Amino acid sequence: KSSAEIIEINPILNKRNKWINIVLQKSIVKAINNSNSLKNVFGCNSNYYYQILPKLSCKINKSDLFHAFEQSDPRILDVVKSANCINNRIVINLKAKNDIIDFYKLHNVNDKLINNIEVIQNGIELTQNSYSNKNESIIKIGFIGRWSTEKRPELFLEIAKRIKAKVSNIEFVMAGTGMKSNIDLINNAEVTFLGEITEKEKMNDLYNSLHFVLITSVYEGFPMVMMEAMSHGVIPISTNVGGINEHIIHNENGLLINEKYEDEIVNSFCNQILNFIKNSKDKDRISRSAFDYASKHFGIDKFNQSYKNLFS
Repeated sequence: KSSAEIIEINPILNKRNKWINIVLQKSIVKAINNSNSLKNVFGCNSNYYYQILPKLSCKINKSDLFHAFEQSDPRILDVVKSANCINNRIVINLKAKNDIIDFYKLHNVNDKLINNIEVIQNGIELTQNSYSNKNESIIKIGFIGRWSTEKRPELFLEIAKRIKAKVSNIEFVMAGTGMKSNIDLINNAEVTFLGEITEKEKMNDLYNSLHFVLITSVYEGFPMVMMEAMSHGVIPISTNVGGINEHIIHNENGLLINEKYEDEIVNSFCNQILNFIKNSKDKDRISRSAFDYASKHFGIDKFNQSYKNLFS
């Protein structure tokens, strides 16, 4: 808000008044096309963006961003139909880029438009300059994010149940959005719910306390939580989906779970955690490697410069 004027249009769109929505869209398009200062438009995960895109002046640079695609993703048609309108199509990893190329080929989109696809990896502010050893009196394992179908938080709860039945000095925690409505499931698994953490210091304290972060998703781009956790020496254990294996090398800076069926996935997570508990040297080695990789690859500067170049 300190850098821009924010106009929230969802309250208008949600009233579903056809006439008002037509007037709104015309006014938005007119404001963009008649602006003397506006040079770029940018969209991400917005159907509305693709509705107005064909009506925007050819003088304006048009960009969009995709993190990841699920199987039979409903956004595929938006990707295909807007290919001729988009000047810069941004993805965060090679997996998403290759997915879009496949969509183009399937729908006979001009091959030259592949050149408009650019990978700009996400970045984070690195808050730790040196590696810190973890508290070994209790092993702490976290799930950080939102409660949503594709992230499969219920698998995390099942992992917690099975591990806690075998190990005493271990704690499982969850932090994020959409979890309050599932608090009974969380409590029944004897998992500590930390709420939604918005303060940076509290978030850093949480990462510093964790030994492992679990990613149980059915699809992902490359999660910000993984980047942030690794920068604090937290070992990521993740399903091998999306662009995760572009950064995570199994048994070097994290662990990848390749099983496809949910019960097998849970068993594999449990086995990896139990193996780590037995072998503290491996745990320390991979924790340090995760920190070193994040320090080298996840800094925000390259991300910032890439977007400055894009918009200039």
